[in-house]
Amino acid sequence: MGVRQVVDFEGQAAMELEFAATDGVDEAYPFSIAGMSARDSMDSMLVIDWKPVVQGVMDDLRGGLSGGIVATRFHNALVEAIVEIARRQVESRVVLTGGCFQNRYLTERTVRRLSEAGFQPYWHQRIPPNDGGISLGQVIAASRASSPQDGAHGPGA
Repeated sequence: MGVRQVVDFEGQAAMELEFAATDGVDEAYPFSIAGMSARDSMDSMLVIDWKPVVQGVMDDLRGGLSGGIVATRFHNALVEAIVEIARRQVESRVVLTGGCFQNRYLTERTVRRLSEAGFQPYWHQRIPPNDGGISLGQVIAASRASSPQDGAHGPGA
């Protein structure tokens, strides 16, 4: 899309792709999902085939579509994949976490689409979804492991 060919820091290209996203675009690139859902088997694995997404991006770029619209359709494909995976599970609550949810467009659209589809989304609001949140969790776990709780002293006590 011509957004970024060389990065100076981790996440730079992803950030610029997010910033390229345009309001008012609801279309998403197609994708397919293979595998059984949790409703079918507890040992299931769902696999997203991204080939149609990549093909759609390439076709649109060759056709001269603006990078902003392509970026938005790409983000929307990610959102729709999340919603479709959620539909195939037996749980109505969906937790959104990880560094990709630092992306405001992705987070806000995913929360909205999950809510519209009848799910209860949970997302970070005070603690960052990336390594900062992991670090805080490690500090809390270490604190609990070294502090007496209900007569216990650390894990396994």
